[in-house]
Amino acid sequence: MYIIISAVALLAASSNALALLPRTQDVADVAGGAPPNGPPPANISDAAVKDFQGVNFLENLESAFFEQGLQNLTNKWNDNHKIHLAIDIVTKVQAQEAIHVQTAKNILNHFNKATFTPCKYQFPVSNAKEFFGLANIITSVGIGAVINVASGLALTDPTLVPGPASILAIEARHDAFFRAESGVSKIPNPAPFDTRISAAYALNLASPFIVKDSCASMPDFSKIPALESEARGKTTGSHGPIVFSFDPSEVKKSDLDKKLYIGWVNQANVVQYTPADVSDGKVTTSISSGLAGLAFAALTAQNDAKDVNALTEATLAGPAPVQIS
Repeated sequence: MYIIISAVALLAASSNALALLPRTQDVADVAGGAPPNGPPPANISDAAVKDFQGVNFLENLESAFFEQGLQNLTNKWNDNHKIHLAIDIVTKVQAQEAIHVQTAKNILNHFNKATFTPCKYQFPVSNAKEFFGLANIITSVGIGAVINVASGLALTDPTLVPGPASILAIEARHDAFFRAESGVSKIPNPAPFDTRISAAYALNLASPFIVKDSCASMPDFSKIPALESEARGKTTGSHGPIVFSFDPSEVKKSDLDKKLYIGWVNQANVVQYTPADVSDGKVTTSISSGLAGLAFAALTAQNDAKDVNALTEATLAGPAPVQIS
């Protein structure tokens, strides 16, 4: 997912990431490069600190996910040695994610700002295909969050934009591979734009993978009830009905009594809305026209918010990732 050393320090910083690599092999050699070695910025805004702390926290999760996945790909899921190339690619991905973790931490450490140590994580995958499917979602969430970070930095700290901007291209390459390996689609580029999501959306999507009370500390973010699509592991197409589920006990009854919508966040477009029929924790709606790639759906009681950050503030449950195409 993101942004700023020796191999020993890097291993310690990323939840034992790269544990499968020979200890004498430098992580940067496997990744193809080390964290940026240029001069640090002269200053940093409070908003940018919060952004990089979010990146640090999310990158810890991503690094741990690929560490666990690489162990399982190597030791459990490599039936008849069919996925040697995939293991080689994930080994490099794991190393690059560890470099991204350290990149974010380097920036925060330079300004004596708090960093986050890894939590304990649980990922619901039991075979290679499920691993690649979840890798596609996790990486897409990371891409969306980094787009949001870069957008904020462009306003507050423009000299910091090149770091996350250069990471986006690497994450997109990872995502194209995972998308193909998962079986969702062999087309690596389903849309001309990736989809920006808010920091709160990204952190809420990460939360189910974190073991309760296992984090020494966490970023401060608004907790949003989960929304799940019943169309998982496949593309939905760009039209037709779709059903979501959520826990109605986590949403105020007064909000559920209002006219409800699903807000669709997709690519670089304004949020689109479709009317939602809600009953006993089930949400039935139709897929908004013109969507492609990965979209994020949110249950809301308004249809005025135009961008993802405004929609986040009005979200009753969500977001739910939906593979449109």
